[in-house]
Amino acid sequence: MILKKLNQGHPDIPALKKLFEEAFPVSERPMSMDDIIAYLDQIPCDLLGVYPDETPDRFSGFFFGISGGAGVYGVYFATCPELRSSGIGSKAFKAIVDHYGDTPFWFSYESPFEESDNAEQRERRRRFYLKNGFHETGWFTKMNGTEFIIACSKEEFDKDVFEAFVGAMIAGTSGAAVPELYRRDDVAGK
Repeated sequence: MILKKLNQGHPDIPALKKLFEEAFPVSERPMSMDDIIAYLDQIPCDLLGVYPDETPDRFSGFFFGISGGAGVYGVYFATCPELRSSGIGSKAFKAIVDHYGDTPFWFSYESPFEESDNAEQRERRRRFYLKNGFHETGWFTKMNGTEFIIACSKEEFDKDVFEAFVGAMIAGTSGAAVPELYRRDDVAGK
């Protein structure tokens, strides 16, 4: 799997924008892809295009994450719809995690434990992250009225380090308040 750093002038940006809008509901897109691209020179972050080894010019997906000394926070990851369920997502995700080495890696994804119009999609996403080595931390947060599960590439989760990292990330972008983490009593094992 090939990962390429993308920027405003990259020829695959139109395909990336289309995938971004298709893959994520409006509630998960508080900023446009143009806003995200504007941050590439302002904060420590990566916008990586995903390309298969056998077709290195075929845009197949993307990852956007914010990195810092304490870890990496995966904000968006998606593969093109026609390639889903083909194994490319797992290969790409492994390449992305490997790209950052042993650095703690966090992701949040929509909770399947609340009522929603996309419950099946939420459960598929959850299974994807768990299958690819992430661990649910037992912590949740709400963003734009939607509940998210916090998952980590490490079995041990340091809530204080995560909150400090997210606080610094938000301060570098919009200055909004750090989302409050909470636990749910109605989720077995958490």
